[in-house]
Amino acid sequence: MSPSPDSHAGESVAVTFRGRGLAHLRGKTLSVLVCPRCSQRNAPKVADKGYCHWCAYEPSREDIEPAQAA
Repeated sequence: MSPSPDSHAGESVAVTFRGRGLAHLRGKTLSVLVCPRCSQRNAPKVADKGYCHWCAYEPSREDIEPAQAA
C-alpha cells in the first residue's frame, strides 16, 4: 500500500481528481491549480483557497489521486 498524499505534512504532492485537473496537497492544505470541472487555471493566490475561482467547484478529498509523472 502506498502512502496517502497527505502523509508527509511538509512535502507538496501533485494530485489530480480522478485523473482530471491538477492540485498540490501539502498536509491538509489543497491548492487547486487547474480545475477538474472547467479546466481553467487558477491564479496562485486563488489556488490556495482550495476551490476554482472560475466555476466555484470545490473538489472532494475522496476524489484525490496521486498525479502521474510525465
